[in-house]
Parts: sequence; structure tokens; C-alpha cells
Amino acid sequence: MKKRSCINGLSLIVIFLLLAFAFNVSAEKLPVWQSQHSLGMNKLDPHYYVLPYNSEQEVLSRDYEKSPFYMDLNGQWKFHWVRNPDGRPETFFEKDFFDGHWADIEVPGNWERQGYGLPIYVNENYEFVHPMFGMDRPNPPLVPDEHNEVGCYRRTFTVPENWRDRRTVLCLEGVNSFYYVWLNGELLGYNMDSKTPAEWDVTDKLTEGENVLAVEVYRWSAGSYLECQDYWRISGIERDVYLYSTPKVHIADYEVGSSLETKTYKDGIFDLNVTIGGALEGEALLDYELLDDKGAVVLKDSKTVVSGGAQTVVAFETKVLNSVKPWSAEAPHLYHLVLNLTDVQGRDAHITGNHVGFRSSEVKDGQYLFNGQPILIKGVNRHEHTQRGRTVDEESMLADIRLMKQHNINTVRNAHYPNDKRWYELCNIYGLYVIDEANVESHGMGYGPASLAKDTTWLQQHLERNQRMYHRSKNQPSVVIWSMGNEAGDGINFEKTYEWLKSVEKNRPVQYEMARETAHSDIYARMYRSVEEIRAYAASNPVRPYILCEYAHAMGNSVGGLKDYWDVFESEPQVQGGCIWDWVDQTFREVDENGRWYWAYGGDYGPEDVPSFGNFNANGLISADRQPYPHLKEVGKVYQYVKAELVNTENLTVKVKNWYDFTNLDALTLRWEVKSDLGKVLLSGNQIVSAVPGETFMLQLANGQFSVPANNREVFLNLNWELNEARPFKSEGFRVAYDQFVIAASEAPKTPSSSAHGRRYTINGTSASNQDVSVSFSESTGELVSYIYKGQELLASPLSVSVDRAPTDNDRRDWNGGRHWEQLGLSSLNPVDVSVNLMRAGRNLQVLVRQAYTNQKDQKIMDVALTYILNPDGEMLVSGLVTPDTSVVKTLARVGLSFDMPASYNQVHYFGRGDHETYADRKQNGTIDYYQTTTDRMYVNYVVPQSCGNRTDTRWMAITHPNGPGLFVSSEVPFEFAALPYSDAELKAATHYNQLPAVSNATSLHLNAVQSGIGTATCGPGVLPQYLVSAAPTAINFRIKPVTEGVQDNWAKWYGQ
Repeated sequence: MKKRSCINGLSLIVIFLLLAFAFNVSAEKLPVWQSQHSLGMNKLDPHYYVLPYNSEQEVLSRDYEKSPFYMDLNGQWKFHWVRNPDGRPETFFEKDFFDGHWADIEVPGNWERQGYGLPIYVNENYEFVHPMFGMDRPNPPLVPDEHNEVGCYRRTFTVPENWRDRRTVLCLEGVNSFYYVWLNGELLGYNMDSKTPAEWDVTDKLTEGENVLAVEVYRWSAGSYLECQDYWRISGIERDVYLYSTPKVHIADYEVGSSLETKTYKDGIFDLNVTIGGALEGEALLDYELLDDKGAVVLKDSKTVVSGGAQTVVAFETKVLNSVKPWSAEAPHLYHLVLNLTDVQGRDAHITGNHVGFRSSEVKDGQYLFNGQPILIKGVNRHEHTQRGRTVDEESMLADIRLMKQHNINTVRNAHYPNDKRWYELCNIYGLYVIDEANVESHGMGYGPASLAKDTTWLQQHLERNQRMYHRSKNQPSVVIWSMGNEAGDGINFEKTYEWLKSVEKNRPVQYEMARETAHSDIYARMYRSVEEIRAYAASNPVRPYILCEYAHAMGNSVGGLKDYWDVFESEPQVQGGCIWDWVDQTFREVDENGRWYWAYGGDYGPEDVPSFGNFNANGLISADRQPYPHLKEVGKVYQYVKAELVNTENLTVKVKNWYDFTNLDALTLRWEVKSDLGKVLLSGNQIVSAVPGETFMLQLANGQFSVPANNREVFLNLNWELNEARPFKSEGFRVAYDQFVIAASEAPKTPSSSAHGRRYTINGTSASNQDVSVSFSESTGELVSYIYKGQELLASPLSVSVDRAPTDNDRRDWNGGRHWEQLGLSSLNPVDVSVNLMRAGRNLQVLVRQAYTNQKDQKIMDVALTYILNPDGEMLVSGLVTPDTSVVKTLARVGLSFDMPASYNQVHYFGRGDHETYADRKQNGTIDYYQTTTDRMYVNYVVPQSCGNRTDTRWMAITHPNGPGLFVSSEVPFEFAALPYSDAELKAATHYNQLPAVSNATSLHLNAVQSGIGTATCGPGVLPQYLVSAAPTAINFRIKPVTEGVQDNWAKWYGQ
């Protein structure tokens, strides 16, 4: 028994040793970047920015870079890149390592944008889970090793003499995705979290003279499982690197409370807690001043600090500032906090500070209130993106803010991670509400049992990413809501994170989209819900406000139906707006082998099977070079803060509502006019009206009774609200809101009798001509194939009925739209059962055409009956009926006429809604007037070529040669048209702009009786039913007139005929 026991004991020992050995071997094989527990090593605790300034004035200007105690380490570094960790130079961090043969790289900036590695765009999947990288499924926390790129960075610096005997901190603001850092050959530590700063106290690692900083960056790490956002998956040092120096006893952190009392919301409540770091010997003096925007001190206090160990917390007395100027997006009043820590002799000063804005942000009685008012979130989501990758300079930030403010945007959701620190300061200054979002998205794990939100071994990752976000942004006035992450499932990790945030944050709500209506989200923050679903929520007696964190997916030609959302937002008190997805296209400008440029998107780099989600990252309101798309104009119009409706056409009384939250309408001047459809201003005036926020009032514009003059079909009442005083990015007189109302004549003006002087037509089969005009119809198709006027052929392709269009990005995903049209085969219909009959009707020519159209499956799609009436001068009236076969057709792309003209006919004039692209579900913006443009300018360069350039509410249009001759088109009812330098076939065949013809082959003209809206089906609702082209019979009616005189001087005469 004893022997047996001994053997068993030895066996257990052996097994234990083997297991321990195996564990150690395993541990040795598993580097720290493969573990979710490796959040960092030796980092300073997260804190608010305490950058040292040299004076109070530098604090006021936020010009920390001029401080003698700040050193910028951006610029050229030495760089070495390898495809996997095994190839990295393992001793590169040593101070005497020779890097003279290494390349230079710009810091900050992603290495994939500087010639290394492969930029990959995917949306909801992990890019590394792909055969290309040897992984067939997610396996957290493990990421590929063999294919995990590593970038090694080196640079030198010399510390100024006046930093001696002080504390020095190294800060890396953002590095993707994991890195080690060394100074002078000594390991400082490592960090995992690409979007918040990491700092190390390097005081005892510095040497006199030259110092060597080395950083080793891994493309993927365990942290990548929480960085599965919808953006380019790229790598490297992408934000600032710098050093700063403080006294050894220093301000380590501080927290400002700058709320409003919640009864009248007029007085500011100021709290300040400051953490002092360093071993204090004796006493120190800490004082603060709070200055207003004119530099006057409004609050101040000081405290003597005595030693409290390694850290001392100083809590200043709460103070009330009466009748404070509150901060808001409309009026971003800022105060300035200056903190000064010195020894008792006033030496070794640590001067720092920040913007302070007094405001309240709360959920109360089921509504989101800002400064005590229920506001509407007129928002956008914004990824950080420039041609350098995710490195965004101040110029780009200011370009973003300028366009946002000019288009009535008041909120930005930092999607989906904390942004560059300068972004917050600019939002403070210029006034944008910020929803700050933690760098947490595990989309690729799904939302079920495998979600990392449910795995407590990932709790610290979720929690610390939120903690670091909170501490770096807690004092920013512009941050009004915290978001715990995006599309990462839901579970215990978010519940615990919410608990922590609410334990430290008393003045801001916390939201998380996937928490839905659970207790750990203060706001019901859904995405891409339909108008019907939102109305249903509003009717359910909810306890939380509904704010869409994403909606109106702006991919390609998009943002249809925005007004339909806002009809709900403006009528349901607990539905309070949302953030459009998204702000800027994430594309890169590239040039092909022929020297032609194009926008590159997912799949354009690397082999054909590279992981990709195509152009799904091209969904901005602006292009990647910060040029607005037409749908930004719709956003600006729908988001505007003054809205009117015409209630009496006889005395021009309008009902006006001031939708501003904090601005009286007397800040604006109303300039109005009544303009005729022949271009003449009939009445005008201007006035300033006082109306408090939220007020609705009646305003009579005409002194007496108004009626439409006898020679006009209609007139247009235009209201323009303009600034009385200049504001940032808006000059005095800048138009911030407008409306237009059409007033029709009680009787249409009498049309003069025809003045045609040409001879009668001679008919020859399916052709006819006189001395000036010649027309020919195809006997087999029934199409007009030739239209010659005074020796000039006006057609470059047959005139035919059109029911298809080059698909938009939304069309391709809409089962009531492009997918249905593709199934019907609308792009390749065949006319059958054709009859063409030409006859004279007096001096006119009358042509009767009957056609049936079938698809490639021989399914009947529609019947067409057209009548052409040509007068002797060649003016042609085309009328008829298109009758779809409802047994197969649910909707059509459009119903109208399409034909090409020679490319030299490229001058466009029109009287309609402009001067930009509009559609049935995106035409709140623009006004009906006379405009001139060209076919090139009508083309909108969306990332993927698609149908574009449409104009709605058109009364007439003309397409001419630069020398004058062309066609003038009108209709008995408003119509739509587009005149483009590319055909539908060319647009359909191209996936990038450079694949379109370098020189236009023809002008492609579309005259539409109706056309489908555009919706947002790429991610969200498709075209709403009221904006679809149904399968009902549709009338066509166009008057096409050849002209030889200049349009600008003659259009009123032609239109009046």
C-alpha cells in the first residue's frame, strides 16, 4: 500500500511538473499582445490633460505647443517594416543600433498610406479572419502571428537644459493596435487601445544629449477584437507623439464641474477637484482663476497644499456664478480656467487649464434636456479620415466644422472611438454637441452567446477603454453624452461599465445602442429604424427619449426621406432627432496608369481575394476631400431652425416657427420676394421679427390683396432668413434658413396661336420632311431615330421610352427598387408588336406609335402608346401613356423619354428646382428659379458611378450648343430631367470614375414624367411607398422645340407661348 501510494505521489508530482512545464512553454509562446489582459504596462493612470503652459495667456489661447515645457516629436522617424514578428529586428531599440539604412516615415500617419502593408476595408467582420491570413473563424484573444505586420520606429531628441530637475512625461496619443516603447534601450512598457493616449514617466530614463525613442507596433493584437469598426483597418502611429515637463510636484489631474442649477437654469455651479502628484516637501500653493471671454476674472480661489503622500486631492469650495452665460451649440460661451501650482515662494510653477462651459445635459421626464430645454439632435456621425489615413490635421477638422455649422448640424457622434484631442477644443469653441464614444466594437463576434460583452474575461478591456475615454474628455464642455461603444452585443460587461460611468458622472447621460430599453442606457439609441417603428415607440408611453445613433445612410446618391423622419421628430416630444451616417467618405484618391484619378475603396488594394466590403465606406455627406455632396444641402434645409408655411395666398400670410433652442429670431433679418415664372420680381421686403425660441407666429407680408398677374402661370414667394451679425464660418447676411411657396394663377394665361411658317411635310414611309425639318422613325422599334433641324442632326441615339436608370448604391439593395428592376430586366427591353403611322394633320405631321415591351424572358413589361405632333417649324409635342403589366411589375425606376445628343450640346438652362441635384424624396432643398449649368457640372462624382444629376419641379429646360442652337423642352405639368456627359450604359459599366470615358461620347438626356426617389436602402429603409413609381398607367407630355437663338434672352418668350 505504501509503495503504491508512493508511486501515485510520484506520478502526481511528475504530472504536475509536466503540466507546469507545458504551461510555461505555452506562456512563452503566447506574447502579451495575444492576451486580452494586456491593457498596458507601467502607464500613468488615466487623467485629464495637464499640459504645461508658460503663462496665463498661453492657457487662454490653448497654445501649448509654444510652451518651453512641451516638445513635439512628430515628423520624420526612421522606420522598418516586416510581414510578421519573426522578421523584426529584435535589438532595434538599443541606443547604438544602426538605422542609417532604414527608410523615413512621417509620424503621425498610418504606414499603409506610406507604402507599407495592405489597407483593408471591411465592415462587420474581422479582416484577419480570412484564408489569406490563416484564420477561418474568430478565436479571441488570438490573432494571426505569421501574417501580423510589425513596424519599428526610431527617432532621437535632446531635452532642453531647463527641463533638468523636473518631471518629464512621454505621451503617445494613438497607435494601432499594440505597441512596446523603449527609451535609450530600456523598456518603458506597452499599450493596447488604439484611440486613447498612453503616458510614461521617463524622468529617470533620460540622458544628457541625444536620447533614442523606439516604438514597436503590431498591426493586430487581442485588442483588435474590440476594434472591429466600419472603417479602414490600417496601422501605425496615427496621432501625436510628444514630451512635456512639469515640476516634480505637479498637477496630475483635475475635474471641473460646470453645470447649471436645475430650477431656472440661469446660474452656474462651479466645482473643482485637483489631484496633486509627486512627493511634496513642505507646502505648495494651488490657485485658480476663472475668466470670461473678455479676460475678466469672475471666480478665483487658492489653497495651501500640504503633503498627502504620493498624491493629494484638493477639493475647492463649490461656487455659484449668477446669471452665467451658458454654453450651447447655438451660443458657445466659454470661460477659461487657469490653474497654477507653485511652491510657497512662487517657484516651479505648473500652469495649466482648459475651456469651461456652463451647461446641463440630462434626461428628465422621458426627454433629453440641454440647459433645461428639450432639444432636437441635428446630428452626424464622423469617422476620422484624411488622405493620410486616420490622421486628421486641424485644417481638416476646421473644414468639417465649417460645413457642419453652415448646414445647421448641431451634434457629432465620435464614431466609433474617442477623437483627436484638438477636435474637442474646436467643438468647444465653435459649438457642436459631442457624443463621445468608447473604442469598443466587437461586431465580428456577433451579438449572441459568443459576444465579448458576455465574457467577463473581457470586462477589464470594456471598462478601461471607457475609463480612459472619460478621463481624457471629462472637462470638455462640448461632450454632452457618453456612449459605451458600438455594435458589440450586450451583457454583463456593459452593465458593469455603465455602473462605473454613473458612479463618476453626475451631469451627462450614458447611452449604448445595443442596450435597447434595459436599465444600462439612459437613451433609447437605435439605428436605422423606420418612420413607422419610431412612431410606434412614441405611442408606447416610453420612459426614455429616442435618439437615433445612426440613420439616413448617406451612401452614394442617398438621404431620401429625411423630411419624413423630421416630421416625426418635430411632432413627437420624446423622439429627439439623430445622427446621420455619416459625415465623410472614407476613400483614397489614387491615379491609374493612364494618369486618371479615381476614389479607391475596399478591395482596390492587394490581391483579388483580399477581405473587402466594397464601397460601403463611401457613405459621407461630403467627399474625402471635403467637398459637399448634393444631399448635404437637403440636410441643411431639413435641419434649419426657422420653418414657415403659407396660410393665406391673398395677403401672403405665413405661419412661422422659431425652432432655435436658445436664440431669438431677432438675430435674423427676413428678406422676402414674390417672383414670377417669367423671372420678374413683383414684390419684396425685409423685416426683423422678435420671437423667442419655440414660438410660432403669423406674419402678413402683403399690405393689401395680392393676385397673380394675368400673363403668369404661377409666382413664387421666397423667404430668406439672414444673419444680422457675422458668426464663425458665417458672414453677415449669411442665409441660415429659407422657404419657397408656389402660388398658381386662378386661370392659366392664354396660349398664343401657333406662328409656324414652315411648309407642309412630305411623308415617305416612316420618314417625313420639309425644307427645315426631317424626322425618321424605326419601323421595327417605333423609336424616333433621326431629328434633323436646318441640316443639323439633333439625335445621337434614338428617342425612346425609358423606365430604367443606372442603379444607385441604394437601388442595388432595395427589393422594391433596383433589385426588382434587375429581375425585370428593365435595362434590356425589346419593343414588339410595333406599329408606326405617319399622317398629315393640316400643316402638321402626326405620328402614332404603338409598342409592347418584353424582357429577355419574354415577359411583357408594358404597353406604350405615343403620339408625335410636329408643326412645320419642327416643334414636336410628344404625348401618350405608358401602361405597365401589373402581373410582373411592382415599380419602375422612372417613366419618361431618353435620348442622346451630340456631345457638343453641353450647355444646360432650366427653370426648376436647383441649382443642384434633387429627387422626389430629397427636394426640400433648393428653390425653383432660372439656372444655367453644363452637362459636366450636372454630373455628380459619387465614388461609384451611378444615376445622378436629376432636377425636379422643372417647368422648362434647354440643351444647347455653346454657339446657341439646341432644344427647348417644356410640359403642361412640372417634370424631371437630367443631362449628363455619360450614358446609363457607361455609368452601369463603371465601378470607378476613371472607367468612364475620358471625353464624353454624347450628351445623355432624360426627360421624366416621374422618377423613383432614392431612399437609404444601403442600410435602412428603402424608398418610401409615396416616392416609388408604381405600376399605374403614367402619362407622358413634352413639347420639344428646336431653337437657334440664345436661351437666356428668349426663354420667357418661348415659355409663354
